Amino acid sequence: MARKAEDVRPSPLHLILGEDSYLAEEALERVLAAAIGAERNDALTLLQGDEVKWDRVILAARSGSLFASRRAVVVRRADLIRGPKAEDEEGASPGPVARKGKPKAEEDPVLRYLDDPDPDVTLVLLAAKPDRRRNPWKRISTLASVHSAEPKKGAALRAHVEADLRRRGLRLEPDAARDLVDEVGQDLRRLMGELDKLEAWGEVGGRALTADDVHAVLGRGLGRPLYLLADAAAGRQLAHSLERLEELLEGGEEPLRILVTLHRALRQVRATKAMAQARVPRQEIGARLLPPNMLFKLDSLLDAAKRWSEADLRRALVALERADRRVKRGADAATMLVAALAEACAGAEAATSPPPGR
Repeated sequence: MARKAEDVRPSPLHLILGEDSYLAEEALERVLAAAIGAERNDALTLLQGDEVKWDRVILAARSGSLFASRRAVVVRRADLIRGPKAEDEEGASPGPVARKGKPKAEEDPVLRYLDDPDPDVTLVLLAAKPDRRRNPWKRISTLASVHSAEPKKGAALRAHVEADLRRRGLRLEPDAARDLVDEVGQDLRRLMGELDKLEAWGEVGGRALTADDVHAVLGRGLGRPLYLLADAAAGRQLAHSLERLEELLEGGEEPLRILVTLHRALRQVRATKAMAQARVPRQEIGARLLPPNMLFKLDSLLDAAKRWSEADLRRALVALERADRRVKRGADAATMLVAALAEACAGAEAATSPPPGR
């Protein structure tokens, strides 16, 4: 016979594991909603792991309440909890601990609690990188309901953003979604904040938002995406490259990240040129150098490769490496980047058309 919904008890122990604060807070809210609902004044105890010892956590979990039948104890930064041996706030120990060597389960209040948790209390530990090879984290990892708050990257990050767009009913054109992630980066909290702005913007027009809409909402403070500079430099478009560089620097982009982008773009051109000269089939070039969602750029990449000789590419890469060394030694980054671009793109043959890929 199925139990009534009100008789179902949530898991008494939850571990929210990872460094992404946005995902951690999302997971915490789900756990608390299931454990104690919306009214939390008398049902919720909040602790900071760098301010307490394990005995204090266990004391909070064991303490009853006259005003709430179900309670939750949440410990943030739990990987910084000290102990397990400690005195509570009144100076009395909540239970015996081992005096010598490793604590035994029957002597360690933490392990004792894990073996027999209070069924009316949900203990939630938020931890970035606990040592899961040792107790109590070893035991916690095996007993707890574990929720991942690891930072999302690449395809996983884009999938998360796309899922949130669907939830909001917000439509972005493919290049607009790509620009959004490229601009903001992997900070999920910041990404969700920008989606809030785009949602308000989208309600005005009721249409799919374009890349121009994204840049208008984000503002110049975030600059233009790095791939625009990469496309311009790959096509030896010096004027366009310098424009993109100025926008990025004004937007606060890290100079070393710009150098990495330029270096990667020219290495990609060099590899394209070598494979084209070796008569590698077009599809194979694309498969080797581009992810599936970027194969549309193959034509512009092949065109860019025609604008360079091997000697030109070697000279350009040397210029970028020289700029990298000088920036790391304290030279003015803007000056070094402009000089590197000018030297890299020198001698371009009639490169007056718009940069490839746009």
